[in-house]
Amino acid sequence: MCPAPGEALFFQLRVRRFACRNSGCTRRTFVEQIRGLTRPHGQRTERLRATLAAVGLALAGRAGARLSSALGVCVSRSTILRLVDALPEPEVPAPRVVGVDEYATRKGRHYGTVLVDVETRRPVDLLPDREASSLAAWLADRPGVEVVCRDRAPFFAEGATAGAPQAVQVADRWHLWHNLSEATERSVAQHRRCLRALVPAVPGPGPGMPPSMHC
Repeated sequence: MCPAPGEALFFQLRVRRFACRNSGCTRRTFVEQIRGLTRPHGQRTERLRATLAAVGLALAGRAGARLSSALGVCVSRSTILRLVDALPEPEVPAPRVVGVDEYATRKGRHYGTVLVDVETRRPVDLLPDREASSLAAWLADRPGVEVVCRDRAPFFAEGATAGAPQAVQVADRWHLWHNLSEATERSVAQHRRCLRALVPAVPGPGPGMPPSMHC
């Protein structure tokens, strides 16, 4: 079924059916598939399938189903999500500058490692743990990595050194500002009395000053 202006359009397609002569084959017959138009057990054309998947990528399930209904294709949000889930994984080029940080699946108990292409600002991969050996193995498979942006965690430093010895290790911008702010806060807290001594005393109001001029 294909949507047409205000109406549902049905078309009939005649294809060939082939019989298998191998008696041990579990499939007795095979139906001819037209590339770019049909697929086995398909209920939609490839073009409509690709369109619904693109809608799902942009709007997800509920909003994608509402937009599809407005376009004349009534599908559920579950169908939209299944089409998105069936899409092949996109080919991600090997990054040159990799950002490494941790993420929590259960805060305080279980952590993993997220790897980001710093130049495109897009996630590249997720590792199930934050062990140095996992990061080293991931970097070893990508010799084109030239820069590794990381925090001060020792396991990230060990993994980057072992897996990408040719890469320069730097601290990313967020961790630089975060570490600087924490160091400044600690320094101010430790020298609070010294800072109070440097503040000049504010003179009180003079005897002839009217009350409205008092601070």
